[in-house]
Amino acid sequence: MLRLFIFGVAFVTVVVRAIPHYEVPKAKIDVFYPGGFEVSIPHEEGMTLFAFHGKLNEEMDGLEAGTWSRDITKPKNGRWIFRDRTTQLKFGDTLYYWTYVIYNGLGYREDDGVFVVNKYANQTVIGTGGGGGTGSGGEIGIDKCQSTPTYKNGLPQRCAKQLLFDDDFTGASLDKDHWTVEQRFSSAPDYEYVLYLDTVPDVLQVKNGMVTIHPKMTKRHFQQVDHPLRAKHDLGIRCTGRPNTEDCVRDGAAQHYITIPPFISAQFSTKNHFTFKYGRVEIRAKLPRANWVFPQLWLQPKDAKYGSDSYQSGQMRIAFTCINNTQMHLYGGLIVNADRSWRMQKMCEYANDEALDLGNEFHIYELIWTEAEISVSVDGKKYCSFNPSSEKDAIANLRADERMLPNSNLLKMGTKLAPFDQEFYITLGYGIAGVHDFEDSLYGWQPEKPWHNTSPRGMGSLLKKVEHKFDDWLENGDLRIDYVKVYSV
Repeated sequence: MLRLFIFGVAFVTVVVRAIPHYEVPKAKIDVFYPGGFEVSIPHEEGMTLFAFHGKLNEEMDGLEAGTWSRDITKPKNGRWIFRDRTTQLKFGDTLYYWTYVIYNGLGYREDDGVFVVNKYANQTVIGTGGGGGTGSGGEIGIDKCQSTPTYKNGLPQRCAKQLLFDDDFTGASLDKDHWTVEQRFSSAPDYEYVLYLDTVPDVLQVKNGMVTIHPKMTKRHFQQVDHPLRAKHDLGIRCTGRPNTEDCVRDGAAQHYITIPPFISAQFSTKNHFTFKYGRVEIRAKLPRANWVFPQLWLQPKDAKYGSDSYQSGQMRIAFTCINNTQMHLYGGLIVNADRSWRMQKMCEYANDEALDLGNEFHIYELIWTEAEISVSVDGKKYCSFNPSSEKDAIANLRADERMLPNSNLLKMGTKLAPFDQEFYITLGYGIAGVHDFEDSLYGWQPEKPWHNTSPRGMGSLLKKVEHKFDDWLENGDLRIDYVKVYSV
């Protein structure tokens, strides 16, 4: 069978080499410490297969299958990728390989590939010995591995400063191995005025190396439905919320006021794919510049160890913004309870928001989470931190209006950092209004806030205010995310 396969590949290649317009892209090889490597090429329209054949420290004998022999039949994130997750490669090791691509029904090869390992994709390369660097007399090595408290998907990690998660959105859609896209009605505790769907391409787009969210009106999406805000909507088995609850089913005719969210948005998370405890999160993004909307750059708890209601198990906000008059305000920090008495106690506002030109430029939003401290920064400037030095400073002892947090006793069973001593996952999305995030008395809102948080008619009030000028309202209201990275600490 191998000889037949090789003969077939060689025959096709001889035929197609007379066609000069296509060459197999040069393979990109990344080696990881302590083990694993990855071989990939970019996807092009017309590709239907990528094959990798390779051997370690031994030259290939023509078109032999090799130690590694794998056909890849589907690209991910815009690349065709072969992965080995266990082989430990050392500096100086050599991979000999050839690759094969079927493009527009014809076969093409890159022959005689040679790759010498001289760095790790997830470690700093340094020089040691008499000469230093990679020059004469030097020896290539890696930084001494420093231990880390970081956990990833329930497992302790070995080294600090390792890349644990990375997505630069280079494909044509979200990587399903990284993200789950929500399909549900917004619900407790904030009841933001949006319906999250995963099937609206003009709301959630992945192109040009970034993900963009731009909400649309529910009426425009459900044009085939008479009076869509008064209809019954059942999201069915695709619903990502709690089955048979208002997360998945709502009847717009059940009340005299609007209960179907008037806007459609998007939210996606690494829930069920990637969780971690203690790490550094870095997100490069341009945040939406529009009244009554906000970005969702969050970390959310994997498990509700300290309570399932009102953010009792915590939420970390890497960035949150709101606009008053012409000023766009940036906040970051921790949410420990949805109630207004505690909600903003561990959140901080960046002192010089105006200098950042938020909403018009990309910035790097970062959260560093260790066993002793959680801090938030923008473009490397830290502006919020939580570092309890003793038990009395712990969130478990937080008081407001002479009251203790409702879950104080549960929190006291954790560490001083509780509830932020468990694994969390990444959530990215776009919210509009709701019943908590735009506090009625936070500012003298300009323009005047169209709804009151306690009013059941809030959605209708905001819709009435913006419906006739929806496109103008969100003209600069895109959320754009360039990349997301998570490192061990």
